[in-house]
Amino acid sequence: MIRAVVVEDEPLARQYLKSLLEGTGRVQVVGEAGDGGSGLQLCRECTPDVAFLDIEMAGPDGLTVAGRLLALPCPPLVVFVTGYAGHAVDAFRVEAVDYLLKPIDPDLILESVRRLEHRLTARGTPAAGLADREAGVDRIQVRDPADGVLHLLSRHEVVAVLRRKRRTWIHTASTAYPSHEPLSRLGRRLGGPPFLQVSRDAIVNLEAIDQVRRLGDRHYEVVLRDQPRTRVETSRTGAGLLAEKLRPS
Repeated sequence: MIRAVVVEDEPLARQYLKSLLEGTGRVQVVGEAGDGGSGLQLCRECTPDVAFLDIEMAGPDGLTVAGRLLALPCPPLVVFVTGYAGHAVDAFRVEAVDYLLKPIDPDLILESVRRLEHRLTARGTPAAGLADREAGVDRIQVRDPADGVLHLLSRHEVVAVLRRKRRTWIHTASTAYPSHEPLSRLGRRLGGPPFLQVSRDAIVNLEAIDQVRRLGDRHYEVVLRDQPRTRVETSRTGAGLLAEKLRPS
């Protein structure tokens, strides 16, 4: 499953693009933003596989955002979705994978997703999670820090994945296991719901949340249903994503 963010200043266009992407069954939209600055911050926090960017929008425009994304440690692939044909040359200068014109053709979305899958697989390590999920591999190898015994965890045993002091930890109901895999790759391997990245350093299992507490303006503290009742603070972006997921349908 490809993890994507959508950055588009028109709410209806944003929702339509999201529905087209998720309708392919191969893309999970992990975040949305309505301007360039928010989109850039969202990509820094969510570490998506791909960013779908409008070009003409408030704040840094889409081309500027794409250029800044290239400086990230693991930059997402970029697809531009715009009503203007005249930016195509500039788009490919910032290494865009695709350039889609509005109104969006659903068939072209599917073609674009296929190109993204090939590019992610060609990337090697960052795309390994995608290959694992497509092959149906849902076991994560961890080693018990107490006795060195190797365990194979089902994704549904995972309560949270946290990064602390430059180390990644995989939390189950009773144990926290150190991992050499980066948080971004583990997020891809976990493959979407019920998992949600709530900050740059935390992915939580929504089904393992016991309590959600407000911390000031647009921040939450999540209390997990594990043995030590681990507490995880969300970022502002993560708080918005969490509120959306927990909102009654």
